[in-house]
Amino acid sequence: MAIKLSELAEKINCRLHGDDCLIENVSDLDAAEEGDLAFIYHPKYLDKIDSTNASAIILKEMWLQDCSKPALVTENPRLAFVKATRLLNPGRRYAAGISSSADVAPDVSVPESVYIGQNVVIEAGVKLGENVQIAANSVVESETAIGENTVIHPNVTIGYNTVIGKNCIIYAGTVIGSDGFGYEREGDSYLKIPQLGNVHIGNDVEIGANTAIDRGSLRDTVISDGVKLDNLIQIAHNVSIGKHTVMSGLSGIAGSSKVGEYCVIGGGVGISDNLEVTDNVMIMGRTLVSGSITKPGAYASSMLTDEVKNWRKNALRFKHLNEMEKRLRRLEKRFKSEQ
Repeated sequence: MAIKLSELAEKINCRLHGDDCLIENVSDLDAAEEGDLAFIYHPKYLDKIDSTNASAIILKEMWLQDCSKPALVTENPRLAFVKATRLLNPGRRYAAGISSSADVAPDVSVPESVYIGQNVVIEAGVKLGENVQIAANSVVESETAIGENTVIHPNVTIGYNTVIGKNCIIYAGTVIGSDGFGYEREGDSYLKIPQLGNVHIGNDVEIGANTAIDRGSLRDTVISDGVKLDNLIQIAHNVSIGKHTVMSGLSGIAGSSKVGEYCVIGGGVGISDNLEVTDNVMIMGRTLVSGSITKPGAYASSMLTDEVKNWRKNALRFKHLNEMEKRLRRLEKRFKSEQ
């Protein structure tokens, strides 16, 4: 796809500086070729403007004096670059139609704009919106509803009664609506607790590859509008995630916990069950959240990497912190009494 720089400026709300030119794609400063659009988000990269082969640069107003090329001027070059990238690379879409190898229940009404790929299984009672795309080997179980423009990549399994909103993207290998992990001990064995709830996913949600979202036990598991989930994430039964929260890979939320809106959860974070995390919280990678967070802000609990010999010594001392704290309090009390 090619577009004039002036037209691109209008579409992504930037000001054109210099001559108009044709932009074919985006690139970084070092790899850019003629026809490419690059961007600068930090002044340390300004010295690369003269050496880059990019046809145009996205940058801030204050850096224009250092730019001899056509430019798009904005206060947020990174955001403008993302918008330009999306326009120039709209993404792959399949042509509408139903593969001959797909198995679609007779009562399912499939709009003409929908694509259903090879070996897809769609069970009875499923409702599909316009422009839905379901790629090869995916399974959509009974009574599920999928909103318009949602894209489901290969090998996705969606459990019965799931609700998925508009404009969602679900990547390969994801499982939505499997049973939550619920058991009650009876003597020497465990009795499975029936999982009677569903999964409700809002609009504009993105779910990474090989992520698992369990159905609720009594009430629904809820993923609200605009949530972005990375690969290899576990969302347990009855969890609720607020609007526009972002969660990095290898993280997990245990059952019945609630995460607020506009939270950022780093990689490898574990959130224990039956907790509440308020809005606008940032949780750093590898943090274990064992208690509710009621105040917005940044939180962390990871131990920093160290040489093994030092790490072992510090880990051993950590086990004695409670004893050391008590001894310190006794010494402080004795010191005050002797004054």
